[in-house]
Amino acid sequence: MILKTVTLAALLTVGHAASAVPSPDEIAKKALESTMFSTTDAQATLDLEVMKDGQALRKRRLTAWVKRASGASRSYIEFSAPAEVAGTKFLSVEENGETKQFIYLPAFKKVKRIVGAQKSQSFVGTDFSYADLEGRDVKLWTWKSQPDDKIQGEDTFVIEGTSIAPDTVYDRLKVWVHKERYIPLKTELFAPGKATPDKRLVVNKLGKHDDRWVTLDSTMESPEKGTSTRLLVVALDTKSAIPDGKFSKEALER
Repeated sequence: MILKTVTLAALLTVGHAASAVPSPDEIAKKALESTMFSTTDAQATLDLEVMKDGQALRKRRLTAWVKRASGASRSYIEFSAPAEVAGTKFLSVEENGETKQFIYLPAFKKVKRIVGAQKSQSFVGTDFSYADLEGRDVKLWTWKSQPDDKIQGEDTFVIEGTSIAPDTVYDRLKVWVHKERYIPLKTELFAPGKATPDKRLVVNKLGKHDDRWVTLDSTMESPEKGTSTRLLVVALDTKSAIPDGKFSKEALER
């Protein structure tokens, strides 16, 4: 799910042990803070496929690196295919409740910071926006429980979050969380003032990696546009250390 960390790698969700009758805040903390690699260092190769009305529009391949340490989360993304986006790089640094995002476009040979209204724009022609790649502090949302539900035959808690942060791209979230593994199986994201979801993230397939449950296949849907972006995990490494120098503006320009 998109809901905690700042990279597409955030969609690789790791399950937790279940607890008895958890509060909505406890469910949110376990689910949203697990919506990324739950290790200090992680690297993944991902395929993106953008669809409209069931037809493929474009495909993308990228590699994402994530590092977590001392309360900070950093992520770095580099596209390798097709040629039109190869060499595009993205850096996100989340620290002390603030997220800074930068993108490097080879055609301009320049690093640009993503700020303000730009965060609602499409990320490299996909259904993900820059805001979807930001981390979300669970303390900046008020949570309440909704009736339990089933998603793809799996029992889920359902929680709803309302943002208390100013100038947010989404002011409401609704999340269906696997009762046993605490993996968000579906997330609906609502833009301010909207009764219907602006985006919907759905898990298509789970698998085990190093004895942990991970989201291997998911789809971000944009209902009003009639488009969707499927995210497939091609390879995943959670054991190799990633150097700090990978997560810098200088690295974007190399």
